[in-house]
Amino acid sequence: MNGAAITGMGVISSAGTNLEDFWKTLVSGIITYKEIEEYKKDKNYRIKIGARVEDDTWQTIVPDEYNIYGRASQYCISASLSAIENANIDIKELLNLRVAVVISTTMGEIQVEEQLSVIKQSEGRGKIPKELIDQYRTDNIVSALSNVLNISGPIYMVPAACAGGNYAVGLGKRLLEWDEADIVIAGGVDVFSRVAFTGFQRLLSLAPDICRPFDKGRMGLVLGEGCGIVIMERRNSAKARKARIWGELIGVGLTSDRFHMTAPHPQGDGAIRAMDQAIREAGISPADIDYISAHGTGTTANDKVEAKVLKEVFRIGRVPPLSSIKSMIGHPMGAAGAIELIASLLMIEKNTMIPTVNYSTPDPECDVDCVPNISRKADINCIISNSFGFGGQSSSIVVKGG
Repeated sequence: MNGAAITGMGVISSAGTNLEDFWKTLVSGIITYKEIEEYKKDKNYRIKIGARVEDDTWQTIVPDEYNIYGRASQYCISASLSAIENANIDIKELLNLRVAVVISTTMGEIQVEEQLSVIKQSEGRGKIPKELIDQYRTDNIVSALSNVLNISGPIYMVPAACAGGNYAVGLGKRLLEWDEADIVIAGGVDVFSRVAFTGFQRLLSLAPDICRPFDKGRMGLVLGEGCGIVIMERRNSAKARKARIWGELIGVGLTSDRFHMTAPHPQGDGAIRAMDQAIREAGISPADIDYISAHGTGTTANDKVEAKVLKEVFRIGRVPPLSSIKSMIGHPMGAAGAIELIASLLMIEKNTMIPTVNYSTPDPECDVDCVPNISRKADINCIISNSFGFGGQSSSIVVKGG
């Protein structure tokens, strides 16, 4: 069976809107979240911190013709075009290929919904602009991408919460294996929104200052946003066109905790099974894993359960080093898995583990090597990346170097 080769990558993140800036931010351990201006004086919000792509940065990237789409769609289009260019594919060539699109999201075009809400509540109940209605539906994200690229293959939106990025690339791998597509554009996107920010406030899940994954003093996550897109194709096809192969997706594990809407299973039932499935499909043993891209949200329960899961999965030996990108860029929800996949592939290429920043006090319940505060040189060939979401959705993927 041909593997799922990853030949192109594109990213939109508070850490950078291109691969070079994104990597420099991560390897340097730079925190990209801060107090959000519009919430500074809002007494309804206990927490004011978030990770956002600055408007002035974004406005210099998006061509005017894409302003007809919602912001999530714009992120997706921009990252996809970057990934296609990175894969050295002529967009015109896509017309002759079966191109599938698989995108995950948690909130969809939520900013459009918020604008509609403001209009409905305004004095005189203003008329709703048609362009907002046209942007509203979540499936418009993949439709917008299909329109811009002029492709007609199968398109999927994956509503698997914060596990969705791994779900999307996992489905992309299956589409290649089932011979349903020649190329898959896969990833995840979520934009920062008042709805999500309010929801996490009510759950008391947000950190008041910084995100401290696996640290004893951790107090919660930081909400973020962004988009990660990868181009996937069969390895033999990629080799035939002499494409650069960043890495290969060799294992996928998708499960459900069956426990609680927002809390993880205390024993990590779904997470253990997801990691076991991914490792088994990859045809390797846990000892072959060099590094773990952790879910690492910085919440008390999630980090403790993930550490417990890792000790169970790697019970035959030492848990490999791991780190959490969320300590620097916050949690971009449905985009997290895809963005972390891109970071993982860059780590393989650079032979460098990015750090978990803000780590100061070890927690006996999280007794793992989280590459604290400073990046680390290491030989990396095989990575397992975890993403877990509300509703008990659990996902793990295994990638190896190209």
